[in-house]
Amino acid sequence: MTYKLRPYQQESVDVAVQYLRRNNSPALLELATGAGKSLICAEIARIMHDISKKKVLCLCPTAELVEQNYEKYLLTGNEASIYSASIGKSLRHNVVFATEGTWKNVAKEQGQYFSVIILDEAHRITPTIKRIIADMLDGNPNIRVVGMTATPYRLGTGYIYEIDEKDSLVDEAIEPYFKKLLYRVTTQELIEHGYLTPVQIGKIGAEQYDTSNLQVSRTGQFTQESLDEAFVGQGRKTAEIVADVINQANAMQARGVMFFAATVDHAREVMASLPAYNSALVTGETSKSERQQIIKHSKSQKIKYLCNVSVLTTGFDAPHCDVCAVLRRTESPSLLQQIIGRVLRLFEGKKFALYLDYAGNIETFFPDGDIFNPKIVATKSKESLKSSIQCPECNNTNEVTLRPNPEGLDWNQFGYFLDLTGDVAEFDGKPFPAHFTRRCSHVEAKGKNIFERCNYYWSCKECPECSHKNDLTARRCESCGHEMINPNDKLIAEFTAFKKDLSQVQTDDITFIRRKETKSKSGQNMLALSFGTEFRIVQAFFSNKMQRKFYDLFLNDANYSPKTITYKKSSSGYMHIYDFNRESDKARLERELRK
Repeated sequence: MTYKLRPYQQESVDVAVQYLRRNNSPALLELATGAGKSLICAEIARIMHDISKKKVLCLCPTAELVEQNYEKYLLTGNEASIYSASIGKSLRHNVVFATEGTWKNVAKEQGQYFSVIILDEAHRITPTIKRIIADMLDGNPNIRVVGMTATPYRLGTGYIYEIDEKDSLVDEAIEPYFKKLLYRVTTQELIEHGYLTPVQIGKIGAEQYDTSNLQVSRTGQFTQESLDEAFVGQGRKTAEIVADVINQANAMQARGVMFFAATVDHAREVMASLPAYNSALVTGETSKSERQQIIKHSKSQKIKYLCNVSVLTTGFDAPHCDVCAVLRRTESPSLLQQIIGRVLRLFEGKKFALYLDYAGNIETFFPDGDIFNPKIVATKSKESLKSSIQCPECNNTNEVTLRPNPEGLDWNQFGYFLDLTGDVAEFDGKPFPAHFTRRCSHVEAKGKNIFERCNYYWSCKECPECSHKNDLTARRCESCGHEMINPNDKLIAEFTAFKKDLSQVQTDDITFIRRKETKSKSGQNMLALSFGTEFRIVQAFFSNKMQRKFYDLFLNDANYSPKTITYKKSSSGYMHIYDFNRESDKARLERELRK
C-alpha cells in the first residue's frame, strides 16, 4: 500500500469490514465531504476481495466519480477495471468501478462473480440501483452492500438508514434502505482536526431573491415556471448581487469564486455581470471536452469566477476556491451541503471559506445557524393521524400511521381492527391491522455491531418452504434463502427461460423481414432472409434447389408477408425453420413439445 490512511479513515474501514463479514443487511458510512471517501472505498474493496476471493463492485452515479475512485484505488498497488459506456468496459480485474446506467445491463449475469457492492453517493439510492442489487442477489444471495455518503438523507423520506451507530432506531426515516449507520465523521470534526477549511457565513450586502412563491412538482423539484419567475429577468437585482460577491471576494483576496445559479437563463444573466476575460459558465449543455477545459483553467487559476447550473455539485474539487455564492434555492439540505463542500478543501494560504447565500437557504434548512447540522424532516407519504400500539410479542410501544377508517371501526391495543362484535376483524383470512406498520420497531443490542430486531410482523410474507415470516418486499427468505416471487413473476421467468432455450421449437410474431439475393461460395444463387421477432432476429439462407416453396414465395411474391415463424436451432448450430403463417405450425409445434 503506497498511502497511509488517516486515523478516522482506518477506523471506518475496520468497522465496515467487521460488519460485512458478519451481516448481509445493507449498511452505511456517513463521511463528510473531504473525508476521503475514495480512499476508504479503495481500502474496503481491497480487503473484502482478499477475504471473499470474489470480485467487488464500486457503483458510482457518474463517469467522473468512476475515474476519481479508480485512480485512488490504483494507489493500493492493485489493478482495477472500469465499466462505463463513456470511458470503457472491462471486467478483467477483481475490483470493478462502474456507472449505474451502464452496469444495469449486465447486473443479473454478473451477480454470481461478486461478493460486495459499494455504493458511492449512497443518498442517491434510486429504483435503478435497487434493481441492480436485486438482480445481482439473484446470482449470489450473500452479496454484501455498503453505502458511503456525506448526506445520509433524502428529500421527503428523511434519513436513509434505520438504526444509527449507537444502535438506536432513527426518527424521521420513511422506509430506509440501509439497515444501520456504521460510522460517522462530520464536517465540523474534520475542520477541528485540520483536515478541512473553516467556513464563515458572509453578511449579504445586496437584496436577496424572493423565493416565497416557488412551486414544487410531484418529483420534489421546483417547477421551471416558478424558477423563471423568481430568478430570471431580475436584471438589476442580479447585477447588485454579483457586484456584492465580487466586492467581498476582492476584500478577502479570494483566489476562486463559485456561483451556483438556478437555471441556464439565470446563469447567463449572472455571466453578463462578470468580467468576460476572467469567468466561465458550465451547464448541462456544455460539452464534455469544453467542460474539462473550463475546469482545468479554473484549477490553474486562469479564470477566477466559475458559474454553473446543477453540474458541479458533487465529485468536483476546487481546493483553491474560497468563496461559494449560492444564487438559487435548493430542494434539500443534502444538495446545499454538497454545494458548500466544494470550497472546503485545504489549499496553501487558504485560511477560511466564505459562504454567501442570496436565496434564503440557511433560514429554511439551518434554523439554528449551524450549516453542518440541518433540520431533517420526513414528510413524504406520512399521514397526520398517528397512534401508539403495543407489540404482542415484546410489549414495545410502536408509533404508527393509521389506515383510513371510513367505517369508524375500533382497534385493540395491538393495532388490529375490531368488528362490530368486538372480535378481531379479518381480511383474506388474516387479522387486519389498523395501521401501515409492517414490523415491530424494537431493536436490542447484542454486542458491538451486533443487534437483533423484534421478529413480530403485523403484515408479512410467509416462506412456502420453511414458513418463516419475511417482509412483504422480500425476494428471498431470510431464513432458508428460498426465492419468493409472485405467480405472475414466476410465469414471466418461465417464459423468458423458454425463449432463451433455442433447442425448443418456438413460434413468434414477425415484426419485419429483410430480403437479399446473394451467392454461395460455390456460386449457387441464394436468398438471404432476416426475420425480426420480439426476442431475436432469425436468419436463414434458401437456395433455389432447397426448400423451393420458400425461395419462390419470398423472391417472387412481394405480397407474401407471413405473420409468424416457427423455428428452433439444430444440433449443428444452424437455425431450422419449420413453416410460416400456416395452421400446420400449431400441430407441428404441439407434436415437438410433446416429445
